[in-house]
Amino acid sequence: MQFASKAEASDPLVCAVLAAQVAELRGRIDAGATVELLWQTSDVLSRLSRLVLEFAKRCSDSDPDLNEECNAAVAAEAEISRSLESLAFTQAQRNDFTCQTVDCVVTALERMAVADVPAGGRLSPNDLAALYVSEEQRQVHDAATRQFAISTSSGQTVSESRSQEEPGE
Repeated sequence: MQFASKAEASDPLVCAVLAAQVAELRGRIDAGATVELLWQTSDVLSRLSRLVLEFAKRCSDSDPDLNEECNAAVAAEAEISRSLESLAFTQAQRNDFTCQTVDCVVTALERMAVADVPAGGRLSPNDLAALYVSEEQRQVHDAATRQFAISTSSGQTVSESRSQEEPGE
C-alpha cells in the first residue's frame, strides 16, 4: 500500500480552492455594464443628432452658420456612434472569451480537485481541449503545449496527438 505525500494529498484541496477563487473572479467580470453603457451612449447620441437635424431644419433660413454647425455635429455623431458600436461589439467579444476561459479553468480545476479519481481518470490535455468553446482557446492551448513541449506516452507532443485524433479540424 502506498501513501501519498502531504503535497500530493493537498493537490485536490489546492485545485478546489483555485476553482472557487476563479469562479469568484468569473462573478466579478462586469461584462454587461460597460457594453450596455456603450450601446446606450450610441443610442442617446443618435437621438440628439435627430434633434439637432430638426433644429437645423427649423432655423435654416435664419442663421447659415448655425446650420453649418448643426450639420457638422450630425456628421461627428455618426462617426462617434460607429466607433462606439464597434467598441461595444469588440468589448462584448472580449468579455465572452474571458468568461469562456474562466469557465473552462473552473471546470478543469473542479475535476482535478476530486481526490479519489481512478487510474486513467485524471484530466488529460485532450480532455481539457474538449472543454473549449472558441478557436482562440484552442490556439492558446496549442501554443502552451508547444511551449512546454509536453509529450504523450508515445513521444508525440499533445498538439500532435490531438491533430491525429481529430483529422477533420
